[in-house]
Amino acid sequence: MKLGRFHFGYNAIEDKSRRQAPMRRVRHESEVLKKYNRERLIATAQEQARNHALVAWMVRKHLDYVSKFHFSFRTGKPGLDRLVNSIFRWHGRPGNLDFGRRFGRDELFRLFEMEKVLAGDAAFIKLPFLKMQAIESDLIANGDGCPKEVNDSGLLVDEWGRVDQYAICQRQTMGRPKFHHMEPADNVIFDAYWTRLSSQFRGVSPLSTAINTVQDIHEAFEFNLIKAKMHALFGVAVMRDAVGTDGDFGGAAGATAETAAATATDDGSTFDLNPRSINIVDLNPGEKIELLESRTPSGEFVEGSYLFIQIGMLALDIPITCFDSRHSSFSARIADLNEYEVSSDYKRTKNRYVRQSYSDWVLQTIWNDEGSTWPLRKVAEANKMRLRDVQEAVEWIPSGSPWLDKYKQVQGDQLSIDIGLDNSIDAARRRGQDVFDNIDKQAQVIEYARLKGVPLLMGKSGARSIEEIVQDEVAKSDENAADEKGEENE
Repeated sequence: MKLGRFHFGYNAIEDKSRRQAPMRRVRHESEVLKKYNRERLIATAQEQARNHALVAWMVRKHLDYVSKFHFSFRTGKPGLDRLVNSIFRWHGRPGNLDFGRRFGRDELFRLFEMEKVLAGDAAFIKLPFLKMQAIESDLIANGDGCPKEVNDSGLLVDEWGRVDQYAICQRQTMGRPKFHHMEPADNVIFDAYWTRLSSQFRGVSPLSTAINTVQDIHEAFEFNLIKAKMHALFGVAVMRDAVGTDGDFGGAAGATAETAAATATDDGSTFDLNPRSINIVDLNPGEKIELLESRTPSGEFVEGSYLFIQIGMLALDIPITCFDSRHSSFSARIADLNEYEVSSDYKRTKNRYVRQSYSDWVLQTIWNDEGSTWPLRKVAEANKMRLRDVQEAVEWIPSGSPWLDKYKQVQGDQLSIDIGLDNSIDAARRRGQDVFDNIDKQAQVIEYARLKGVPLLMGKSGARSIEEIVQDEVAKSDENAADEKGEENE
């Protein structure tokens, strides 16, 4: 008896000729996705977002969760807080931020994230007078007239692989982009979707794993719609006995009314059907009318498409319940949302860093501009704060997730806060709110109601107010202090 040969190792590296052969060499990502193939990938992703409703919706849903933030600055120093908040309200307008004067801050950063999703990366150039210019991914390139030391990714890197300068190009009507100038890395806000730790210069679109699947789904939908339309053109079939027979369908004459030989011989064999009214047809013996049912799309196609759509959505970590919630319970939707929140966290963090770089640049520019109309440096130093202190006090709070069942979710938050597992600050931020802003606004409402003589009932009936709780805590503290003092005197 001859025993087979045993292999010790990983099956993934064995070429069994039953599937794609294993890769033999680890390469730099710029070799895997060369310049011309990168351009094709970007153009294909943009084309799908332009024409495929599924991709366009996936990108919008992704942007809703990861790209929207609101500015918060709170130091407890009223004068400085008002000044910094006023600066960023003013700078968020289209004419004050965008070099092209088209986009406000929220829309500009949303489109920045969209470019990263479709193309893999994007950049902002910091310009004088606090302007920023958005640079699309394909315009950072080794274009016509580019210096020789620039690599194929459009970057000038040092011996350690760090980017020193970016080659900025202009798009031409035909052909490759035309080189415009080199931009220092310190003057560029750049972000990308990375897939490698160090062997990668440019980002890659996360949609690259779903492009083929979405294209197949789109074509399958089109083919099934064409099939349904063709069936609709032949909606009625008139069946009659073969000519020259005594009722035997398909008899000796060998022809039916569905062939050229079966021509009508009398007026009674002609049917004029009016689609706008009720039709009553007097048929001869052996004749019948059937409606052609297309059965398109079939149940199997619908079920298979549902699976392929779910696989395509995995490219952006979007759960299937966002696409179709009809077959999901409330608890399942909550579980999916929680998992999506975890998947989206690092994407939000990336965008928070981009916005932090932006706000640091704005504050530093105003701080160092002696002719600025904003007295930032003067007010900050009067409050004994340095530039770094002011920059670190800035917070970009994500928009948070929407309510699915507000009553149940609020009850859960309240219970977590009551037993010490949560707090009001984080609970509000999960919904894209700021608890301190809520308190400030509520104080305005209460004061206005007091001035108007309108009573307001806050909280549930019979519940203790915050003031009462604080007073009780102060009273208990005073009692404890008095007891300790009495024990010391004894």
